[in-house]
Amino acid sequence: MELKRILQSAIVALAITAAVGAQAKSKDLKNMVLRFNATVAGTHLSSGSYNVQWQTHSPEATVSFLQDGKVAGTAEGKLVDRGYKYASDEVMYDELPGGERVIREIRFKGSSEVLEFN
Repeated sequence: MELKRILQSAIVALAITAAVGAQAKSKDLKNMVLRFNATVAGTHLSSGSYNVQWQTHSPEATVSFLQDGKVAGTAEGKLVDRGYKYASDEVMYDELPGGERVIREIRFKGSSEVLEFN
């Protein structure tokens, strides 16, 4: 009888874990190169190589920019599927009148999903 109760509890715990895991997508990680100094969500990022990691909240995403293993900046964005795959990695900028660049979106080679920022 005790074994049956333990097995039932284990099955319920497994079902809850599976349901929670299905609700949130796992973190994604890609590499990108900023050719220019830029800002995203008010955070300045120097030109260079970054790992971009995001956690989606359907379709919103919390995006972290990591350089040398440290978080250089975090921004709220949106993961959007454009329906066609990009041939190369691209960072799309808006250029302000003073010459400052603001990251508008990030496209990844071989993926139809882009990260958009306001």
